[in-house]
Amino acid sequence: MGDMTYEGQNYTEALTVRYAADIQKLSKYIHYFENKKGRDVAGDYDGDQGKSSLKFPVYDSTLLAFAKEAGETTLIDPNYIYKYRQYRITTEKAEKEAIQDAKPRDLDLLRAILSRYVLEGRYKSVRWVEATERGIFHDVLQKLVDLYNYAKVK
Repeated sequence: MGDMTYEGQNYTEALTVRYAADIQKLSKYIHYFENKKGRDVAGDYDGDQGKSSLKFPVYDSTLLAFAKEAGETTLIDPNYIYKYRQYRITTEKAEKEAIQDAKPRDLDLLRAILSRYVLEGRYKSVRWVEATERGIFHDVLQKLVDLYNYAKVK
């Protein structure tokens, strides 16, 4: 039995050719996310006129750069919700376990999880903080790099 196919390609090819450049590009953020907690990446706005009664976060520039850069990669899947349904992921625990247990065949699930937090963060700002605090960005990026490195030596 050969490599399983991935939309007409094998997983190795998808990881080492189709998504390789974007995985490598985003891998530089792994160290940033390693020890971050939500309070490190967002603070309440405190303007010239004193503290605002409106609550909206001010993000650290690295998180904003990551969200922008990730959003422009081939890894983003606007139909991410279908993968969540297919894998029956309905809890934070299931999401975390799915990332940890992901194999090359689960590449689209990793893309879906990354996509959810990057895309939803554009209009629901708490998503970026949540993904940082819970280690989602870190874990997905680390898993993608691990799978890429595994595929490369295969």
